[in-house]
Amino acid sequence: MSPEVGSNGDLDMNNEDILRSEQSRATGFLGKNSEIQWLRQMDHETKAAHQGGLVNKPYGPPGDSVEASNQRAEALKERQNQDQFQSLQTSNFSFYLDDENVDMDFVVNPYELPPLGTADRLIRCYMETIQPSFPILAKKTFVNQFYHYYAALARGAPYKLPQKWQAMLNLVFAIGAVFSHLVESDWQADRRDHFLYHARAWELSIKDPWWFSHPDLPQTQIVGLLAIYYLAIGHTNRAWVLVGMGVRFGFSLGLHIRNEDHTATVVKKELLSRIWWGIYTLERLLSVMTGRPSVGIELHCSVALPLPIPCDEVEEARIKALFGDSRRPAHAEDLIMTEASTAPSSGIPDIEKMRRDPANAGTYLKCTVRLGQIQQKILTQLYSPSVVTQSWKDVQDTILRINRELESWAASIPSGLNFLSSSREEGMAYEQNILLLYYRSTTILVNRPCLCRLDRRIPDQTRSSSDFNQRMALSCVNSAKDVTASLPDDMNNERTRIYEVFPWWAAVHYIMQSLAILMLETYDAVLGSERTETINSMKKLVRWLRALRENNGMARRAYTIVLDLLKKMVVETHVDISDLLDEEEIANATPAYHASPLSGLYTQPFFTEENLEHYPFQNTHADYPPASGYQSRAGSFFDLLHGSIPTDS
Repeated sequence: MSPEVGSNGDLDMNNEDILRSEQSRATGFLGKNSEIQWLRQMDHETKAAHQGGLVNKPYGPPGDSVEASNQRAEALKERQNQDQFQSLQTSNFSFYLDDENVDMDFVVNPYELPPLGTADRLIRCYMETIQPSFPILAKKTFVNQFYHYYAALARGAPYKLPQKWQAMLNLVFAIGAVFSHLVESDWQADRRDHFLYHARAWELSIKDPWWFSHPDLPQTQIVGLLAIYYLAIGHTNRAWVLVGMGVRFGFSLGLHIRNEDHTATVVKKELLSRIWWGIYTLERLLSVMTGRPSVGIELHCSVALPLPIPCDEVEEARIKALFGDSRRPAHAEDLIMTEASTAPSSGIPDIEKMRRDPANAGTYLKCTVRLGQIQQKILTQLYSPSVVTQSWKDVQDTILRINRELESWAASIPSGLNFLSSSREEGMAYEQNILLLYYRSTTILVNRPCLCRLDRRIPDQTRSSSDFNQRMALSCVNSAKDVTASLPDDMNNERTRIYEVFPWWAAVHYIMQSLAILMLETYDAVLGSERTETINSMKKLVRWLRALRENNGMARRAYTIVLDLLKKMVVETHVDISDLLDEEEIANATPAYHASPLSGLYTQPFFTEENLEHYPFQNTHADYPPASGYQSRAGSFFDLLHGSIPTDS
């Protein structure tokens, strides 16, 4: 049997006109591993069942011969002829916001900066939530430069900032502002403030002709930051396009290969390595979310993984003390794991040695990169068009092999980050939560092809094949339930707690991925057991979407799509959703505001008027001349801190 019998279906074909409208183009193509496609398929099957669709549909044989390809095409035509209606466009099920405009319809002064109190909070939001997962910036240098400039501004002696650096700063502000709104911080500004920072960055650099010039490092970093910003505001299509540019910029700068430049310090080599892996990790996340091919191909990479040290310890003396004059010894576990390097005949990374690594930003990034490699195998070996030439038995073998790799990855995580143990490293709980979510999400992704009624699609299936399908489907559903269980039950009064458990820049994606799995199991009853538990978990996630929709546009759209699908499912599944409908009616009648437990986050800025002057700055811009026009509007530091000078927030 062809792997088309699995839930990933017709991998090598597209059955809609993506060019038909602006909305469909904004959504773009989404692969079969996207939860949006899962929702679309469920809507299709619900309508087919309602219209008496046939259960036993034809499927062609595997193989790459012309005859096998023709038989698969004929089987596809017959399956399509059985359907009496046309599937809705994928864009009808997209909860992302790409079809909305990025608001820049106002004039800005690109050189304007927020007061230090606001700027300090925004940059800390970014550095403490985004930077560990996507270290696109050299944290220590960037933060030092930021405070040095504000100190110079307070003294009335500002210097001229490089425009690209100031563009990066405004994008950091924009990302931090989005976070402040999601967690409902007491100090959050107007809802449009992140658009303002984005517009300033655009004026400073993004609209310049450098898009067509030879790439440099700041250009690569700006593209990466812009992709993170678009991801955070739900413009996933834009984010995917931009991060692809970032990867290609990195390729053109040689960031993907081992740096043996004798003029480069070990600090520079480490920072360049982290910037590359930060962009790589972001690109891999967006490829998984959209189901589109990744350009960060590991076979082309030879740059070593990050050192197991925190960002603040990326210093010459510290690196040399730990690793000597060379950047690091050439251990197998420090190298990128390609298909060849994981073969039995090659040096397999020492799992026990990896577990002894300290828990810090370096080891956390290594863990996410390694998981990204496993996810790449899932995309290419289970969801790419070439898979249709294989047999379902081949797909089963691939699923088993990748599951084993995933378990090996989980076993190799340093003890301070290992989510399978009860111990928690101080200050690393958030990263540990994210790794756990990544693990469960990847488990869903690899086992999803088995979550369908294969017993109806494969005649005369062997007992061992049927048992395997059931085990993997159960693992998929249980992972979705585990994701649900990690969230608080009181989603109304603790709704921003999700941003302590999930990565806030993709929280709705992970909710919808698990919710789609639970809805599919509720509809198809593949497992046929624990149905009550599955329905309760499904309803919990629906309620989470309803709670988040007050200040999250993606959650608002996702809730509408899911509720509409549930109403259609009721006819076939007889699931009682009257409680959800009653709660929706009450919520619409009496909207209420709930204080956020994170609302006090960064209420007090780290730097104040009194202690800023004692900060141990390294004046990296001492040779910059004073910026003309700055003194006249800088005012006193007290005025800047307390906002008496007109600012944006």
